[in-house]
Amino acid sequence: MGEFEMAADYLARQGLRCVDMLELLRRDGGAVRYAGDEGVLLWDRVSGAWFLSAQSEEDLNRALSLIPREARLAACHEDWYLDAVENRLGLKGSAFFQSVWTKPEPPELPPFQGALRRLGPQWAETVAEAYCQTFGDVDYIRGAIGRGMLGIFDGGALAGFIGVHDEGSLGMLEVLPPYRRRGYGLVLQLAAIRSALAEGRYAYGQVAEHNAASLALQQKAGMTVCPEKIYWFME
Repeated sequence: MGEFEMAADYLARQGLRCVDMLELLRRDGGAVRYAGDEGVLLWDRVSGAWFLSAQSEEDLNRALSLIPREARLAACHEDWYLDAVENRLGLKGSAFFQSVWTKPEPPELPPFQGALRRLGPQWAETVAEAYCQTFGDVDYIRGAIGRGMLGIFDGGALAGFIGVHDEGSLGMLEVLPPYRRRGYGLVLQLAAIRSALAEGRYAYGQVAEHNAASLALQQKAGMTVCPEKIYWFME
């Protein structure tokens, strides 16, 4: 069995906790940097992120030794080795929940006023200014628009948007203040799920553990929230 097959077999046994790694493996079979019976390490050439899952100390040590000490972005899928990752990279980890669309059919969109359409590059600065996350600069948003960012328009005005992060998760969901409490967030979430499935991708998102509003939206949209956390190490 080759490394790709070993990685696919291991990740399939981990369930929803490793769906982000399954998506990366689907997108780039060359992402495998280590595959053992009880551990897998992937590298995403797009985002530069390292993805680690391990069930044994032996596989952890082998995989961890392959992550460069200067790496600035890593996702770990178990909590028992967080100290080891922090010591190697000198970064602090933050906990996230993964939400995954697990139903056999895509969701239907509820009735709503306005229109959905893909955003063009002329919207990059507007979206970057409105997006509340610190890493949503203009260059990052331009990349998200290139991957396919959806906007919802109310009376011709941009009311909200959602995109795909460079490592593959659904995110960057924002409804502009004048248009909140109209159900637009749910419409955008469901539309993004439909787009991911239509393109053959896993439809999943990652929500910070204390973001109760976003977690509630994932569940309202019919996504399954994995109870096991993952941990992002970043600057």
